[in-house]
Amino acid sequence: MPLQAIENIRLLAEWAPLLGYARRFSAETDAGKRNVIIGDALEWLASKTESRVDDELAGHVAAILKTAEGAALVRWFVALAADLEKTP
Repeated sequence: MPLQAIENIRLLAEWAPLLGYARRFSAETDAGKRNVIIGDALEWLASKTESRVDDELAGHVAAILKTAEGAALVRWFVALAADLEKTP
């Protein structure tokens, strides 16, 4: 098997959990549960780096996303962004 193919398989295996989060997110219809999946994916992504700062930030953001207030804040930001996008 060529080295390139082996490297591609290794990368796919290493990043497979992210594909799992995407699959779970797309299958979930409950907004609150989707926020939990996003938070979990964010923490997993942060764990892939050597930086302590992004681990801490991801933990805080994930904790916020997993609350009703955090979900409401995310919806507000999304609505605000959509409104700003429409503003000339």
